[in-house]
Amino acid sequence: MDGLPFIPGFRFNDITKRNYHLSAQFKWKNGYAIPKEKCIGIGRGLLDVDSVQHTRTLGSTGYDPTLTYGQVKQPPKPTFQSHFVLYDGKCLSFNGYTKQSNPESPLDSYRVRRVKITYYLVDDTISVVEPVVENAGYPQGCLLKRGSIPKPSRKNKTWHWSDFNNGVELTFHGVSYRLCSCDQFTKEFLTSQGIVMTPDEPVPEDPYTVKRSQQLQQEMKAKEAAMATKLTEFASDQVEHGKFKRFLEYDGKVLRFYAAWDDNGSEPAERKFFVFMYFLANDQVKIYESNNKCNDSFPLFLGETKLRKNWKSFSSDLLDYYQPKDFIIGSYISVMGRRFMLYDCDPFTRDYYNHKLGIVQPDPIRVVEPKDNHLTHEEKAIPPYTGIGDPDDTMQNCLSLTPKPPKKVDFVRYVLNAGKKLRYKLKMSSVREEDRHRDFIMTFCLGNSQMAIQEMGNKNSGFIRGKFMAGVQLRKPHVNVDDNQQYYGPNDFAIGAEINVRGFTFIIAGLDLWTYNYMKDNSYMFNPEVIHGAKEYLEREGILKEQMMITGTNDKPRDVFC
Repeated sequence: MDGLPFIPGFRFNDITKRNYHLSAQFKWKNGYAIPKEKCIGIGRGLLDVDSVQHTRTLGSTGYDPTLTYGQVKQPPKPTFQSHFVLYDGKCLSFNGYTKQSNPESPLDSYRVRRVKITYYLVDDTISVVEPVVENAGYPQGCLLKRGSIPKPSRKNKTWHWSDFNNGVELTFHGVSYRLCSCDQFTKEFLTSQGIVMTPDEPVPEDPYTVKRSQQLQQEMKAKEAAMATKLTEFASDQVEHGKFKRFLEYDGKVLRFYAAWDDNGSEPAERKFFVFMYFLANDQVKIYESNNKCNDSFPLFLGETKLRKNWKSFSSDLLDYYQPKDFIIGSYISVMGRRFMLYDCDPFTRDYYNHKLGIVQPDPIRVVEPKDNHLTHEEKAIPPYTGIGDPDDTMQNCLSLTPKPPKKVDFVRYVLNAGKKLRYKLKMSSVREEDRHRDFIMTFCLGNSQMAIQEMGNKNSGFIRGKFMAGVQLRKPHVNVDDNQQYYGPNDFAIGAEINVRGFTFIIAGLDLWTYNYMKDNSYMFNPEVIHGAKEYLEREGILKEQMMITGTNDKPRDVFC
């Protein structure tokens, strides 16, 4: 290092320098320390004027801020939205009308039909809907479904929103529509697209609708005038006759009489008792039967009405109607040709006649019901069965006016014999050879006397195994419906006996061991011939002997059909 020459680039410090004093950094002015410009360095040496330290400020023309702060971040670009997302749910709505010629009407030559035209921006489709107008005289609603509509003048061109404006006439499939007004969104959208909107114009009135509304108003005014006249007449009538005052005084007050009527028209003749109710507020009479023996659901004999003395007379004179003074105990009241005798009344009625009318009602008359010499319900003759419907249902119609479902099952018997069933083997008696080889099992339920038949279904027979007849009480053919033995029962199921099942004839061919044991235990229910025939069948088949050899008793039956 010491042998290098003193030329720039070979020496980094001045070896001749001996002063290293640092000059003051502040200067004092008016008692304040102010930083001074540094033009002298350490040891009073001059500073390099071309260095970066010596520069005061950087010029704006030559200063590049990116060198200090880096590149400026650009604002984010807007997210791209497709056309169907941007305009989804946005529609242009116009109100307009179309004129429809009406050459067949002698009053109006045309009709004005209001329409609402909707332009869908998402797919440039158009729909035309006619708002509902009352009493228009023609069907309304959707006139043109949503879709693209071609222009009539130019081919392969459809109507665009740029063609829409107030006062414009558009032709859709040969029908001209004139646009009159639009909503606020439509105005803002078209204005933003550079279209100058014309002012709204009113929709002309339909001449038929105007005439119709005027006619309805005139009819309404006429009805109101007629109603006002009736109210005036009613008020004057109330004032004249004092009906309103009478209603307030006697509302809810009723005269009650007890009457008897000898019904000679019925067979046999009987005496019926009724209650007469006379309403003092409006002079109306109501009659209902007091002791309805037949339990009918309509004991009302006469509804509330003014009762005429002569039911054939049509006079409006008040004297032709019954008044309170006509209702006296012991007198007869004629009701549409029937004579009712009044035999008693309630305490309120007696007080009213005594204090208001000054009439003393006679003492009650003792009315004795005639001897019941007619036929009782058990003695009444039941009409013969007509063959229509079920006989049990027909019988219920003969017993009362409101028939009830027939009671076919004895509940006690059903509980005691629940689950007890007699089983028999059947053979079909038919002229066809294939039917004679069909096997059937009949089950008779002792609880409800219902019998069901099921086919066994032999292999390669052509007949499917399954239900032949559901459980039902089966009637015997050619037996009177009034007979107690009209249904098939256990005594009818003897070995070899025939059973007619809805047109099919079956022969009892066998039974199981449980059925035979039940017959023996309840021998009082079966004929001896039925039990003897069942025993012979089981002995002939060897079932009875085999069972006795295995168990020694008959307590454990075996199913011979499985």
